[in-house]
Amino acid sequence: MLTILATEAENGVHLAADKNEIYWGSAAFFVLMALLIIKAGPAIKKAMNGRTERIRRELDEAKAARVEAESALHASTEDLPDVGAEADRIRSEADATAAHLKESMIERAHADAAGLKERAVSDVENMKRQAFADLSEEVGRLTRGATEAVVTESLDDATHADLIENYITQVGQLR
Repeated sequence: MLTILATEAENGVHLAADKNEIYWGSAAFFVLMALLIIKAGPAIKKAMNGRTERIRRELDEAKAARVEAESALHASTEDLPDVGAEADRIRSEADATAAHLKESMIERAHADAAGLKERAVSDVENMKRQAFADLSEEVGRLTRGATEAVVTESLDDATHADLIENYITQVGQLR
């Protein structure tokens, strides 16, 4: 459809372009359209049909590849071991190992505690013996000091001299 702009002037309807140009331009357009439809139409139709056929072929190939992939997936999943059973087996092994380690650690802790208890008892006995020895030494020192004080105050000079002589004699016999 051809639309021609027309404007109204004082003398009536007036076309914007030359009439001959409109006629010849329209005729050339329709001739070119006819030639294009007659000559290029079959080639365009063939190209469009070829494109449609190529798309249809690619879709069929894709469907076949999908079916093949799904069958391969099902075959591979059937070949896989039962993951749930494997997980249960691993969990049970882990639980058994944990229980064994727990028992081993408890036994080791009891053995360590017994060893510490024995060392503590031995240390207490040693400290007890040392305390008795220290106490005995201190009592002996205090007794000697008290005895010296008592003896010194109660001895007269003659008794004191006799004691010294007896001590010198005893020491001389030890040689």
